[in-house]
Amino acid sequence: MHTEYSLDAVATRLKPEDAYRFALGEAVAAPPYDEAGNSLVPPHQIDRPLDFAAITDHGEWLGERQLCTDPTIDQVAYYSPECTLFREDKELGFLLFGGGAAAFSPDIFPKLESGSLDSLTETGKQRAPFCGALGEKCEAAARGPWMDTQLQAERFNQPGCFTTFNAYEYTLSPQSDNLHRNVIFRGTEVPTIPVSANEAPTPTDLWRELDEACTGDCEYLTIPHNSNLSNGRMFASPNDVDASDSYDVDERRKAEPLIEIFQVKGSSECSQSEGASEDDPLCDFEQLASTNFVQFFLGVNPLPVAPAYTNTVRYGLKQGLLLERQFGANPFQYGFVASTDSHFGLPGSVDEQNFPGHRDVPPVNGVKDDAYNNPGGLAVAWAEENTRDALFDAFKRKETYATSGPRLQLRVFGGNQSGLPENMCQGSGESFVRQGDAGGVPMGGELHVGQGRPRLAIWAAADAWPRENGRTKAVPLARMQVIKGWLELDESGNPVTKHKVYDVAGAEQSDWQVDTADCSVSGSGPAQLCGVWDDPDFEPSQSAFYYARVVEQPTCRWLTRQCLAAPENLDCDNPPEEWAGCCAVDTPPTVQERAWASPIWYKQ
Repeated sequence: MHTEYSLDAVATRLKPEDAYRFALGEAVAAPPYDEAGNSLVPPHQIDRPLDFAAITDHGEWLGERQLCTDPTIDQVAYYSPECTLFREDKELGFLLFGGGAAAFSPDIFPKLESGSLDSLTETGKQRAPFCGALGEKCEAAARGPWMDTQLQAERFNQPGCFTTFNAYEYTLSPQSDNLHRNVIFRGTEVPTIPVSANEAPTPTDLWRELDEACTGDCEYLTIPHNSNLSNGRMFASPNDVDASDSYDVDERRKAEPLIEIFQVKGSSECSQSEGASEDDPLCDFEQLASTNFVQFFLGVNPLPVAPAYTNTVRYGLKQGLLLERQFGANPFQYGFVASTDSHFGLPGSVDEQNFPGHRDVPPVNGVKDDAYNNPGGLAVAWAEENTRDALFDAFKRKETYATSGPRLQLRVFGGNQSGLPENMCQGSGESFVRQGDAGGVPMGGELHVGQGRPRLAIWAAADAWPRENGRTKAVPLARMQVIKGWLELDESGNPVTKHKVYDVAGAEQSDWQVDTADCSVSGSGPAQLCGVWDDPDFEPSQSAFYYARVVEQPTCRWLTRQCLAAPENLDCDNPPEEWAGCCAVDTPPTVQERAWASPIWYKQ
């Protein structure tokens, strides 16, 4: 999540200190503000404090923002045309800095129409002139906010109660295709300034530069996010990987154990588009219509346009199987997390009933965000204790899962018939975990050839928080599934990847109902689901992955809730700007929140 130190956090005035106070349960002054900086809306508060948080302000423009907003540092920079524009119009200023002066010059639209976007790839040449010939002025100015980020992380870190991580976002967008990463550090030893896209114009350069800058007790991992906006770049095909570049196919898995599967800008799990997961209706969940940032911000189609399914994590997992066959290592053997990506300084603000927006200045009354966005999700880790070391170790071993917001609990173990008893669901939760630990591997783990037919034991509990009907009714679970992906040889002996979705528990008829006229719910359903599942299509010669997905019963989506306050007889032919989102007819009125467990891998 982001604070005002991020150049594109155009609406918020919250700093890292405020963000951590919010994560701990304190009320903060959220956007919008008046000219004096006073919030125009009631104080915003999370429904339940978080266990851990990482502030990930953009590493690329920390110095530029400081120079543009503080005249005492360098008046030449402060009064430069770029900074003057940023202060007058932060949104336009963000496009100028974020895309690069060359990209967003007056001839940008002819370039877009002709498909000539090469200037957007020249990340090392995009810094404003006031940064100095080598960017030295902006690098020096970046040390202030980077140091404050570290100081606040240390100040609020409370081992055993609340954990903070030193972190930032690496913001690489070649030709406007999203290749962003969140960079998370284990402890207090971190580079002097964040390694950004200015110094590292490819992800491989990022890891190499971090290896050089992160010395001594410094340890890091990177987490790709919003692959749904990568226009097919996030998951390289085997032909795009150079076998001589061992970092791409071997070390990458160590540097990048996790991937973000859900956040405010949509779900990256899967797509129902042609050639993808037409057989999986649950893929039609919080989908963006855009495939990269040019399309997202300017409404202009990228050239060329990659198929939508090549942006999805499921596709990436399958591509990893192909890469492993070709190079002997799988760079996409990811575990799962989710996040808010809030640009308001509000980590974990995921409540559909109380969504304040995430980046643009929201109206005092009206729809708080673009209709296609959502409140975002949460990252969950199974760790021995709530400390930096224990959580970081859980991240590295991928014993993590993601939720689209609610605090569902999800536990998955993989093994075989002899290690995981068929009656595991008949005992207590404690016995389930003990048997799983003794006879199998947890989510994120590996099974190997010779161990027999894979068996998964999956246990899920609904979020017990009563968030519906005036905070009096909890939402039950609907179904539990396993998604399998595997690699097989076609008739010509060529490797191909496939997937299949299996129902494990739930999915039966239910009396659950949602009244979208007032967003009330009625009916009942299971508070827990548990299942022991054997792969009915197992082939010992086929590499595979398995991940669990658990889905809640439907509830009103955030936009439906906010539009309950819209004016009666809203004229959608000419709606007031603050209520125009209520006229987005293609937006579903309800949502089925869910959780995704990190995959378990069957390896040859």
